[in-house]
Amino acid sequence: MLGVTPSAHAEESESSDKSATYCRLRVHGGILARYVSLGSNKGRLGCPLGIEQSAADGGRMQQFAGGSIYWSPATGAHAVTGHILDLWRGNRGEAGCIGYPTDEESATPDRRGRYQHFQHGTIWRWNDGKVSAVC
Repeated sequence: MLGVTPSAHAEESESSDKSATYCRLRVHGGILARYVSLGSNKGRLGCPLGIEQSAADGGRMQQFAGGSIYWSPATGAHAVTGHILDLWRGNRGEAGCIGYPTDEESATPDRRGRYQHFQHGTIWRWNDGKVSAVC
């Protein structure tokens, strides 16, 4: 990738929070750990698009080319992507009735779609393009 300068190792930041630079932007703490577990800038999320920001109820979030990672003290850090991310954000994201993500997106057992659990519900993306949520 042009202009990509990933750091191979996390460094200590001033707040003694683990951090590393990917694509010229810093990624920190729990969001960094999840980002690295998903392949960092070479994975499905790609490069960070901005810096880490505050989210509802003391949480944090960071946007990436392929989705976002949300962290809260209660749930840890989890990526939300694609149509699930679009529906979730359209319903006020972590501040809405469904809350923060609690796991990663997975295939349904019958392979007819994908789903992701959140604090107060689940969002499904079906292979026919429909997306639905229960909270």
